[in-house]
Amino acid sequence: MSLKKIAILGVGLLGGSLGLALRGEKKFKLMGWNHRASSRKRAAKILPMARTIREALQGADIVLITAHSSQVVPLLSEISRFAAPDALIMDVSSVKSEIVNQASKFSWAPYHFVPCHPMAGREKSGPESAEGDLYRGKVVFISPLPKTPRELLGRAVSFWRRVGAQPVVLPPDRHDEFVALTSHLPHLLASALVDLYGDYQKKDPRVQRALGTGFRDSTRVAAGNPDMWADILGMNGGPIAHFLSRYRGRLLELEKRLGNKKNGGQWRRYFAKVKKIRKDL
Repeated sequence: MSLKKIAILGVGLLGGSLGLALRGEKKFKLMGWNHRASSRKRAAKILPMARTIREALQGADIVLITAHSSQVVPLLSEISRFAAPDALIMDVSSVKSEIVNQASKFSWAPYHFVPCHPMAGREKSGPESAEGDLYRGKVVFISPLPKTPRELLGRAVSFWRRVGAQPVVLPPDRHDEFVALTSHLPHLLASALVDLYGDYQKKDPRVQRALGTGFRDSTRVAAGNPDMWADILGMNGGPIAHFLSRYRGRLLELEKRLGNKKNGGQWRRYFAKVKKIRKDL
C-alpha cells in the first residue's frame, strides 16, 4: 500500500501542530514548505521541508494551506498545477466568506477545496510554538463551496477527526459572524486597551506596578501575529464593525451609569447576569 502524501504549506503554529499530530501515522508521508529559508530551517525540526513549493505539492493527496488568510486563494493556483488529480485541499483561515467567494471562481475548486477553520489558535506563532495535541477536542468549522461533493466533504471531516478535532459544517457567512463576535472583536478590543495603557505609561511609568492578572488575562491575545491580524480585519471588516458598533452602545450605557452613585443595585444585577453567562461558556 503506497503512502499518502500530505503537503503543509506555511508551517508555523497551526501547520507545525498538524505535522506533530500526523508524523506518527505510518500511512502518511509529510512534506512542508515555507517561503523563507530561515523559517524552513526552524520547521525542519518537525517534518521534512521542501525547498520549492512544487517539490512539496508534487503528487500530494492532501494539501493543507496553513498560511495567512490573504495567501490562501493565490496558493490555490499553484496547488492545482502540481497536486494529485484527486487531491483534497483545505485551509485553516479564520475568514471564510471572502475565501469561498474567490475560490468559487476556479471551476475545479468545488471538487478539491474544502475551506476549514480550527478554533485552536494561540497568541504565539512560529513552528517552535507547535503542539501535537493542539487540535484535540477543538471545534473545526467546515464551510464547503457550492457543489462540493459529499464524498469530498466526508474526507475533510475524517481528516480532522483523525487529529482529534470536532468538525462542524457551517455556512461561510454565519461562520464569519460567529468568529467576528468571539475572536476578532475581542482581539481588537484587547489591542485598544493595550494601546490605551501604552499611552498612559508614557505619562507615568509607575502604572506598570499596577498590572495584575486581570489586565494580563484580558489582553493576552493582543500579543498575536500582526500580519495575520491585519489580514483578518481586512477580510472580515463588515461583521466585526457590526459587533463593534453594538459593543460601543453597551459601553455608552455603562458610562451613563457611572455618573450615578446610587446605581449599586443595577451594577449588582448586571454583574450577576454576566457572571452567569461567563460561567456557562
